[in-house]
Amino acid sequence: MLRFILLFSTAALISCGSAGEASGLPGGSGGATDAGTGAATGATGGDSGTAPAPGTGDDAGGDDGAVLGTAQDAAAGLLPDGAPGGLGPYGSDGPYAVTTAAFQVTSPSATYTTTAYIPSTTGPDPVVILSSGFYQDGDAYAPYASRLASWGILTFLRDDPNLGETTPNVVSDVSYEVSTWLATTNADSTSAVHGKVDLTRVGLAGHSRGGQIALLAGEGLVGKIKGIFGIDPVDTSSSGDPEARTTIATIGVPLAFIGETTDSAASSCAPAADNFLVLYGASASPAVAITAIDADHTMFELPADCSFCTLCTAGTASQPTVLATAVRYLTAYFARQLLGDASVGAAFEGAGIDQDVSAGIVSIVSK
Repeated sequence: MLRFILLFSTAALISCGSAGEASGLPGGSGGATDAGTGAATGATGGDSGTAPAPGTGDDAGGDDGAVLGTAQDAAAGLLPDGAPGGLGPYGSDGPYAVTTAAFQVTSPSATYTTTAYIPSTTGPDPVVILSSGFYQDGDAYAPYASRLASWGILTFLRDDPNLGETTPNVVSDVSYEVSTWLATTNADSTSAVHGKVDLTRVGLAGHSRGGQIALLAGEGLVGKIKGIFGIDPVDTSSSGDPEARTTIATIGVPLAFIGETTDSAASSCAPAADNFLVLYGASASPAVAITAIDADHTMFELPADCSFCTLCTAGTASQPTVLATAVRYLTAYFARQLLGDASVGAAFEGAGIDQDVSAGIVSIVSK
């Protein structure tokens, strides 16, 4: 969520609920259905270990009650995952069981907890560091982390530190994780991810302020990351904080964004002057921007874990479908960038983009 919350008094914030408290998602259905069963294969370049059946072992909580759009996809006439011309494999969980472990990180600016979503591979695995939106719990993004891990991508997810840390400090934390902490915890024989970190295959992602943080960190990690995926990132600046758009063209890796325009005018959640389309416009080729049609800024999270959601303009899209689409595209992007799955395509060919466009779920531009 965004810094417009700073404009509200403490009393107003309390009345809206604390971080992690279910406040209801505007425009969302609030229901829950099964995310689908089974998992298609097809990612290449991943771990060579034997893959257990999906859903076995100590599960990390899966999608934490997420509605991942299976029923909505069927109603829209979309072909199922794995069907010829269908959504591709990444709309379903992959072949690996997922567990979680909490890690305490002490960076130069803060001490905080990050949660690892760990695939049941033999390693080493590629890594994604996922940054939460402003005032949002990491639990709100569990579907992304769990899906990535199920395909063999070790994922670290942190609660947003809210008012406790400035954006530059959180950017510094992400940079520290990539440049120093990952190697240290990988070498620690007592670590739950000992020997599982592949430092040559690292990606960054984030929602809202977390998307800006991922981009700003990436601008300082040129040559050390393989990709960045922004989930409705917002490139706001306050008190002289840097804007990602200024040097985004120097990152040197393909960039991908998914976002919405419902909140571009009447809301401070994702203003048009700072939204994902601005970042896409400032990016160097290759880059992709996917618009979730009629979605709003908070539909990219789990409703039960989204804080202050009613402060954004409500969209009219199906929230479960928006979340499912974003999870699928983010997973497909990192399967391409970190696992080497060329079938995804530069503009998400092989990941259901043509179907989604035809169904009016998304639009896409690329360069």
